[in-house]
Amino acid sequence: MKKIISVIGAGGKTTLIHRLAEEYQRKGNAVLVTTTTHMFAEPGTDLSGDAFSIREKLQRDHYCMAGIQCSENPQKMQALPEHTLRELLHYADIVLIEADGAKHHSLKYPSGAEPVIFSGTTDLYLVLGTWDIGKPCKKVIFRFDEMQKEELIRDDMELPKRKILPEEAVTEEHIRRILRAYRYRLKEIGYNEKITCLFSKQDGENIRFCQADTDRSDRQRHS
Repeated sequence: MKKIISVIGAGGKTTLIHRLAEEYQRKGNAVLVTTTTHMFAEPGTDLSGDAFSIREKLQRDHYCMAGIQCSENPQKMQALPEHTLRELLHYADIVLIEADGAKHHSLKYPSGAEPVIFSGTTDLYLVLGTWDIGKPCKKVIFRFDEMQKEELIRDDMELPKRKILPEEAVTEEHIRRILRAYRYRLKEIGYNEKITCLFSKQDGENIRFCQADTDRSDRQRHS
């Protein structure tokens, strides 16, 4: 079954995408890696924007990372034209899309225009980095100013509205507020399918992921 997997959040999105790509390739799938925003381009990335060139690589190598080179940062790529991506869906078994940007922060609070979810997405992963818990919110959370404004007005029984200070230490409460904000954003753009939430943690140079059941809000370890 064809899968179109969008990965959002902060704290290991690219690592997760590459691990998923390797896993699906081992199973014999043709894997396309791309973005709807911006993403670092690995060596050998197809930056031509040409569907025929990308299709050839998928058929030959069963793998291709593809996008359009960013003019402001040649090391990064940006989204393919939507018509090109839709054409390539016929040749890839698995499409992995980095659909959010976080400027190397471990946590991110989404703005009104984020994340950028491809309309054909079948699976959605939200990554939330936990290794900066205890550090000041202002330094850890990308778009913290957005969080300050919205959490003054967003209110429910579990997480009542309150003022969040820049020097506050990041706690699990802040992460729950970020998760809630993503749910709101996704609902606003019409995405009502299941969100697979992954808490990430640095282990030396490695990143480990811990899956959470977002419907029951309990955590389940997986290897």
